Amino acid sequence: MGGGVRAATALAILAKDLRLEVRRVESLGTMAVFGVLVVVIFVFAGDPTPEDLSRLGPGALWVAFLFAGALGFGRWFAAEERNAALQGMLLTPVDRGVLFLGKWAGATTFLLLLELVLVPVALTMYGLDPHGAWLELALLLVVVAVGYAALGTFFAAVAARTTAGELLLPVLLFPLSVPLVLAGAEGGQALFQAGPREGYWDWLGLAVAFDVIFGTVCAIGFEHVIEE
Repeated sequence: MGGGVRAATALAILAKDLRLEVRRVESLGTMAVFGVLVVVIFVFAGDPTPEDLSRLGPGALWVAFLFAGALGFGRWFAAEERNAALQGMLLTPVDRGVLFLGKWAGATTFLLLLELVLVPVALTMYGLDPHGAWLELALLLVVVAVGYAALGTFFAAVAARTTAGELLLPVLLFPLSVPLVLAGAEGGQALFQAGPREGYWDWLGLAVAFDVIFGTVCAIGFEHVIEE
């Protein structure tokens, strides 16, 4: 399968997933509402001061992103497993790596849409200000979304083939996501503090390394998982 065919196939899978989610928009809506609720709960827990809010804000944002994203991963693959759509796709002559890339791109797209909702809420509720570093913040958001989408796509496929998938998914997903969430929280904290952005590029580099390593491992392992 040539590179052009692989790209076209991955784009077709992405387009299919986007059409399905547009038709059942409640999935993304549920993720967004759940994430916003997590952000708001952190604000009212413990009667924090403005200084506490600015310190806890980046971490609360990524915790909300982590939980809301996991909710979406479980729904996406479980629906295809129930309707036997995944089995039908596996009967087609599609390279399993290309299938993973299409699913990965779709998950990344929806996580970016989720961030478009969560980030403005978090900035407002916690009084966070990137001090003009909007491009750096956007870059951090994209890198974290890409890495989390890779892990979520892989482990959602694993969980969908088991009877306890909804319980198994967070157990598998959350521990391995800790370095990525830490990079997002610490990198965001560097942007939200006035003065030099010390440490931002180091944390961004960690997130990029995470994307490369886990993206490669998940793409290789996806073929073995999906065929079981």
